[in-house]
Amino acid sequence: MDLAELRAAGLLELLDVEMARALARIGRTRNRDVELAIALTSRSIRRGHTCFPLGMDVSDLWPHGSAPPEPLPDVPRWEAALRGASLTRNGPLVLDESNRLYFRRYWQLEQDVAKSLSTRSAGPPAAMPDPTWLEAALGRLFGGNHGSSQRNAALNALRHRVSLLCGGPGTGKTTAVAAIVALLAERALRDTGALPRIMLLAPTGKSAARLGEAVSSAKTKIASFERVLDAIPDQAMTIHRALGMQPAGMSFRRDADHPLDADIIVVDEASMVDLGLMRQLLDATPPEATLLIVGDPDQLTSVEAGSVLRDLVIASTETWWKGRVTQLTRTFRYAEDQPLGQLVAAIRRGDLAEVDALLSLESAQDVAWTPIEGLPAELDRAALHWAEALAATDPEAHFVQRVRFATLSPYRVGPTGTRQLGMAMMARLTAEGRGPRVTPIIIEQNNRELHVYNGDFAMLLGDHSRRAVIQRVAEGPYEVAESRLPKYSDAFALSVHKAQGSEFDEVLIVLPEEDAPLLTRELLYTAVSRARKRVRLVGPRQVIAAALARRAQRHSGLVDAIARASRAPDQRSA
Repeated sequence: MDLAELRAAGLLELLDVEMARALARIGRTRNRDVELAIALTSRSIRRGHTCFPLGMDVSDLWPHGSAPPEPLPDVPRWEAALRGASLTRNGPLVLDESNRLYFRRYWQLEQDVAKSLSTRSAGPPAAMPDPTWLEAALGRLFGGNHGSSQRNAALNALRHRVSLLCGGPGTGKTTAVAAIVALLAERALRDTGALPRIMLLAPTGKSAARLGEAVSSAKTKIASFERVLDAIPDQAMTIHRALGMQPAGMSFRRDADHPLDADIIVVDEASMVDLGLMRQLLDATPPEATLLIVGDPDQLTSVEAGSVLRDLVIASTETWWKGRVTQLTRTFRYAEDQPLGQLVAAIRRGDLAEVDALLSLESAQDVAWTPIEGLPAELDRAALHWAEALAATDPEAHFVQRVRFATLSPYRVGPTGTRQLGMAMMARLTAEGRGPRVTPIIIEQNNRELHVYNGDFAMLLGDHSRRAVIQRVAEGPYEVAESRLPKYSDAFALSVHKAQGSEFDEVLIVLPEEDAPLLTRELLYTAVSRARKRVRLVGPRQVIAAALARRAQRHSGLVDAIARASRAPDQRSA
């Protein structure tokens, strides 16, 4: 199968073709099967996978209706070619026992994560506190329900150095986190006479701000001691900032030799954490520290390669790394009879009949569906919101308005992409003589020197000073010259990925006119669950149905790597 023809057909990118040719030159091979496998591995990594399974179904590999006429090699032919190539013998490629082809870096990242979990499982079992004291503390912090999920999560955190707390929006994850951290701190104070060092982390600036706010609020609702509550931070940091990401690239000051200064580490929105960042975080976590990983495995996975949270959830049921996950299922955000909450749950289950029924409700105040022909009227409504938000030159008032409404799209480009939607709203504002006095923007790159991070909201002032004001919830807004900003884009409309980790009172979701592989149940669930009070969907019902039926699958060997890691006896503490 010719790589140039596949690129001409739009099935491969130039990067994939050049990577295959470069590695073929290094390995001194002219085997076209090897070159094709390398190119498809590069393509897989660009799409978020960590590997390319040789037996991957053709219908999952090529977009619908675009498969090339020449079939792929069968697995035995591919395996023979690859295992006979020097590139897989301590070279830049790895073909594992399950015939998954890796670039060695990604294979090594999976092995490192699995090894770290195994190493943290190899210590002596954590000594449980005195039962009388523990029962009193659990009753005070979590109430009288002995079988509650929150209690189970707390016991997991006491027993294991790494544990997971999972749940959808409004299930009380952050309240549980505050109580669990308070219990761990009380135990440390009782055992050692000293309070532990506590660190709250999240993948983006926006999710870190939300975590800090939520924990600060949750602290007022739990019955712990003042000293303990004071030790729990009111602010969270991005993972990149805590690890000391260097300006030159993906290198960090914090690692196994220079670990984080923390005894308890909480990582929120873990579905957004990619394989490389998780490896670095585990590497920098002190061996005796407690790591609590929090997130929703049904949301979109990370932009970069890997689906670590989902893989860890699977590993907790299929490997020796059992019992580390607590799942919260009861939601407190929505009433049981509230259509929005029912819609979120139905999308999560993939229940098309329920979703159809909810979108067909005419009397619902919090859920509405509009065919694509109704998009102009919806953009008129969105422009009214922005007219109010952009009239506010006071930063705090502006950012308050920003969380009241958001327009989301799966795409950045195209007729219903964020760029086109943003231009349409700007045109409406200008035509009505309400041109913005400020421009809403969103930061797209981390800048450690400025303490500006990917996902931060900001505003460009409309005067001649070309100043930007960055939103930092805990510390307050601050100004910086526009010329110093890292890459940014306007924020009239956000991609679903960019909105992940944020919440808005009302969300307008604009779907394309035709189905596409990017549209998955996870994307739809993530988009709808950004809404706290109201959601409005625009797009064909058949596109919604197709998205519900399609799961976002990430090819990975992490679960197998965990299973193969040194199996820990049942009494180990992990």
